[in-house]
Amino acid sequence: MMSIKYKVVKQTFGFDKTKKPHYVVKPVTTGVLTFDRVRAQVMQVCGAHRGTVNQVIDGLIDVMINNLEMGHSVQLGEFGTIRPGIRAKAKTREADATAESVYRRKVNFVPGKLLKNFLQDVSISKIEPLKTDYTEDVTSGEL
Repeated sequence: MMSIKYKVVKQTFGFDKTKKPHYVVKPVTTGVLTFDRVRAQVMQVCGAHRGTVNQVIDGLIDVMINNLEMGHSVQLGEFGTIRPGIRAKAKTREADATAESVYRRKVNFVPGKLLKNFLQDVSISKIEPLKTDYTEDVTSGEL
């Protein structure tokens, strides 16, 4: 069964005046699926040639970028919806709220039914840190 892995991290929050450390559960990814591996897996699942898979993926990316540039949201079926977004500094006067107050452009992703169902069904499990002690000399048995 699939699970989302996590680790526990000791963390101090800047907004906490007492600076008391807290323990926070953080997700851990166990690797990256490269584009070449994605393409290979899509080829296997669909039975399509690498060039065809490349064309479809490149075409999808081009269509998404063109529509995001026009301010449209792009719905990708049950996978989810991608839409353009911004982060801007709040201003006390309406006249000061201009394009110059935008400090970050971003792409927002809202998962669709397929991913939401995945998240409901997936388990959560802790990754235990490796027990490594490099202070012991294993050849002589001495510390």
